[in-house]
Amino acid sequence: MTRSKTLRAVIKASLDANVTRLLQHDTLMRVRDEPEDVHQARVASRRLRTDLRTFRGVVDPGWRAGIRDDIRWVADHLGRVRDADVLVARLSRGAASVSLEDREAAKELVATLRTERDAERRALLEVLEGTRYRVLVGHLADAAAMPPVTEEADARASDALPPLVAVAEKHLGDAIATLDEEPSDSDLHQVRIRTKRARYAAEAAATVCGKPARRLARSLAELQGVLGDLQDSVVAEQWLRHAAAGGPPVWALVAGQLVARERTAQADARAAWRPLADRVTSNKLRSWLS
Repeated sequence: MTRSKTLRAVIKASLDANVTRLLQHDTLMRVRDEPEDVHQARVASRRLRTDLRTFRGVVDPGWRAGIRDDIRWVADHLGRVRDADVLVARLSRGAASVSLEDREAAKELVATLRTERDAERRALLEVLEGTRYRVLVGHLADAAAMPPVTEEADARASDALPPLVAVAEKHLGDAIATLDEEPSDSDLHQVRIRTKRARYAAEAAATVCGKPARRLARSLAELQGVLGDLQDSVVAEQWLRHAAAGGPPVWALVAGQLVARERTAQADARAAWRPLADRVTSNKLRSWLS
């Protein structure tokens, strides 16, 4: 049955799963303030965007063009809250490690971040109540029920999916190949984005292609995790420097301790990412794509 599954069926299953996830956590975000709800809704929106990219060759171009910006718009609002949640959790852990005499100031510093985060959450809730979002949800629900794909989507998925994953893998490999020996934070962030796209494509293929796709997806997830930790640490350092510049002098002392902690985390991530990148671009994991 799996071998005869069409690409249309794979797209439908992915759309249905991610629209359902978005709607479930949409409801929960309205009635409670839990970081996991925002995280899951953001993942759903990201996967929907990646599906539009991965399957763009068989998705109706008019429908794709009309909905792509709206999904990005929602994902951006979800991302602002999610990024703030991650930063709050990260700096709260760090604040507990500063010198005892600076701990109260560290709590005050983190409290300003919580205030920023709460403002982003209020903005998100306004988005969820708006007409643009309701229209988007309706279009996504319709697409999950009847995917807006072309006749080419009736191809056998086991034949069609490996080349689609190969495209995402090539983009990732090309991005890695162009890096300097000591790549910038922004360059590694771009590698992370391409890693995420390749991972989601591999996970979609795993429903049909099985173990080889799952192995690749797991390795991509590991690389994405390390690069995500690096990006989170870089963002934390940037926020600390900005906050310290506009706060009382004691905040600079606290920020200095926390930045030192982040620099250690960045060094660890930079030491770990390259072997993982070599693995996900190796022939051993990619042989099923040819």
